[in-house]
Amino acid sequence: MSEVFREPRPPGLPPPASLVVAALRAWMAPRHRPAGPHPDWQEILTLAGVRPAGALGFGLLMSVVLRGAVRQLDVRPCDGTGLGRDEAVLLDLVAALQRGDCLSAIGGLSEWLAPGDLRAALRGAQIFARHTAAAGLHLGEQGGPVLH
Repeated sequence: MSEVFREPRPPGLPPPASLVVAALRAWMAPRHRPAGPHPDWQEILTLAGVRPAGALGFGLLMSVVLRGAVRQLDVRPCDGTGLGRDEAVLLDLVAALQRGDCLSAIGGLSEWLAPGDLRAALRGAQIFARHTAAAGLHLGEQGGPVLH
């Protein structure tokens, strides 16, 4: 199993949410600390049963967000504790799409992006949400937001 799964996780998160946060932190790790080894976000998703298309959706979403973000993203380091604001936004976004709530997902993406970037990011998020659900990684099944 990947080393990233042995590092501290934000308290109170169920395993599917912890996995999504771990993938996000691993994706951001080279941007936080360019030097040094980093966990492989694609390996994290693969180990969780997410098909390669789901990882491509995640990569598309995050590439659009990183390129077009209207503010600095609050994502903790891989070994960080607590939950960053944008980690919570991602969890809510994926949960909304898994419920079929596209409007809430667009609201979440609007925290990061200008209107011109929403379509590409939404497409990546939809692919990721579909493949995480297919892998049994259901976020917020009771309905409503996951964290806030």
